[in-house]
Amino acid sequence: MCFLAHGKTSTRDPEAYRVLFQGVIPCRDLNTSQETPSARPLADIIKRVHPDVVYLHKVPHIAPCLNPSVAPRVVRMVHDHDLCCPRRHKYFIHSGRICHSPMGLRCWLDGAFIARSPASPTGFAFVDIHRKRREMRRNYRLDAILVGSRFMRNELLQNGFPMEKVHILPPVVKMTPVHVTPLPNAPRVLYVGQLIRGKGVDLLIKALHRLTCDFTAIIVGTGNAEPGLRALCRKLGLDGRVSFRGWIPNNALKAVYSSARVVVVPSRWPEPFGMIGLEAMQHARPIVAFAVGGIPDWLEHGANGLLAPEQDVGALAAAIEAILTNTSLAAQMGEGGLHLVHTHYAFDRYLSDVEAHLRGDTK
Repeated sequence: MCFLAHGKTSTRDPEAYRVLFQGVIPCRDLNTSQETPSARPLADIIKRVHPDVVYLHKVPHIAPCLNPSVAPRVVRMVHDHDLCCPRRHKYFIHSGRICHSPMGLRCWLDGAFIARSPASPTGFAFVDIHRKRREMRRNYRLDAILVGSRFMRNELLQNGFPMEKVHILPPVVKMTPVHVTPLPNAPRVLYVGQLIRGKGVDLLIKALHRLTCDFTAIIVGTGNAEPGLRALCRKLGLDGRVSFRGWIPNNALKAVYSSARVVVVPSRWPEPFGMIGLEAMQHARPIVAFAVGGIPDWLEHGANGLLAPEQDVGALAAAIEAILTNTSLAAQMGEGGLHLVHTHYAFDRYLSDVEAHLRGDTK
């Protein structure tokens, strides 16, 4: 039997969760922003359900009740950099370059003790880095930590996590049947994701400005960087070539992927994994991306796409142009991605690996 203890709720079909679990229980320790009268302390929930294992996702802090006398085994999935980075983005504020340092003095030097806070009258709030380090270290005693990529594993090891407890478990996409269409003749570039600084869409636009071949580009997504990105397109004379489509529901994304010759992932921040890559491969589309974070785990240079060095706009432009102007290369890489996503990121395999980690059967 499986129970779900959760923090704040959303409007995304809560009934779908209720039918999947024996019980769905609001948890006071996981909810820092909402008042839910029915919420119960995590300790009470654990005493009620007597779990064999507690599997943690996106928890704000490690509750004191998570000890072997109450929960025989505790496993945590780390989805992002929040655990080890006071700023959460894992890149320096001024240069935008990726930080490869453990949490500590370098965070103070980069001003990571100040964070944006809409709730504050000034728009900013103080981050207690010492307290955040103490909270991070409480996770050392958990039985297992799961991450999506080698970059994330190295980040935890660099911050003192025991090597034998940190395991890579890449995410997967839902393997619904996808009718793969041939690559279009039109040299169209596609970006799908949030329009925020960390996603590097400004770097993509600058790369598009350097292309010498014909092209059009579609940018799918919304975010606070959109006005600046539109202004950058106007400044570079790309208004007629770059189309901002806003948010598109998942069931309509197939047509967008089908219309693209290449999908670009121009991330400035080190993606913990990069799910857009799996979606692109599922549609047999080659990918161009910066070699940051977890992206090199699934983007094999020359096999299912091309990698460019971090923030190297010229190299990104050259990689995009290479695929736009070489149909056979683009088709070959698209097929390579399709094969990779089905052999390495199958949902059944993921479930088996999760169960093994929950039981503690992995080395």
